[in-house]
Amino acid sequence: MKTSVKEILLVEDNPADVALVQKALEHWERTLHLSVAPDGGEALAFLRKEGRYAHAPALALLMIDLNVPKIMEQGLLVELRRLPAYQATPAVVFSAAEKEIAEPLCLQLGATAYVQKPFELDQFLATVQAIMRRWLLQDIL
Repeated sequence: MKTSVKEILLVEDNPADVALVQKALEHWERTLHLSVAPDGGEALAFLRKEGRYAHAPALALLMIDLNVPKIMEQGLLVELRRLPAYQATPAVVFSAAEKEIAEPLCLQLGATAYVQKPFELDQFLATVQAIMRRWLLQDIL
């Protein structure tokens, strides 16, 4: 049975974190495709299929770091849920922001889950892989 490729949009402005997420996904390179938006404005353009994103694929998962430009200012989570194509798409906030403060706000704004970024390399990779297993890969494992 052929499995279609699932598209992930990572909203992240730190090149090191982008590289780590890419490394964590290496095992599933034929199953998952990662696109990256460096800020909330670019992410919204991707979701709305505007400009250079006119032919962007539909997302299976949105991963958002809160500490990137224009996330809250652009209302990314709220706008995501206003777009009919993305009302049920998992939106996981993957951020180093303090969980006790950020998680309730993110969930209220439309996030599916809040996952705190670990600082240890092995834990970071394992956490990204756990997010993929939980939200995207349960049907193919």
